[in-house]
Amino acid sequence: MNNSTNDNLDYTQSALRNINHLDSGLPKWVITAAFVIMVAAAICTITQIDSWLKEHASVAIALINTVGMVTMYYAMMRGMKRLYRPLTVLWIIVLVLNVVSFISIIFESALPEVSYIAACALPLAYLPLGTLITIWYRGRMQQVGIWMIVRILVFYLLPIAWYLLLGGLNNMFLDAILVIIELIYAWQFYRLLH
Repeated sequence: MNNSTNDNLDYTQSALRNINHLDSGLPKWVITAAFVIMVAAAICTITQIDSWLKEHASVAIALINTVGMVTMYYAMMRGMKRLYRPLTVLWIIVLVLNVVSFISIIFESALPEVSYIAACALPLAYLPLGTLITIWYRGRMQQVGIWMIVRILVFYLLPIAWYLLLGGLNNMFLDAILVIIELIYAWQFYRLLH
């Protein structure tokens, strides 16, 4: 029986909640390109490229930091439309917040409040979305939800703890942890959507 032709299936059965591949309808090269851009964004954060691009080419760094993630999130939203809990509203909120972050990177000096508001709002969207994905789905889909929670908590809490415990943020070990988390996060999306 085809899931797309019968909307009355019992989606609470664990076999129908185990999602190891999600078809977004986007070409595979788009998903691959988004993954590569997410990897580039992770690498930029620990090098001087990030600072240089923010100063000389804010649009380029805004694109690098945003396009890969927005593409993956859009692919997830499209792929989840056929599932019993598509979470479309939360995906739209996450997409909008990432677009706002894109704008705030470009106009960081003119609109510092926008950057602050977007940074504060992101966990409020990511945590419920990741939690609901983790609760309602199994397989690779659940792993995406878990890493969404891990990533947002690590990115927001680890630098604060690091600063309070070790007295500074300029540390290669901290940067390495953040990049590893970002790379695992990108891989989880790629693996589910490719």
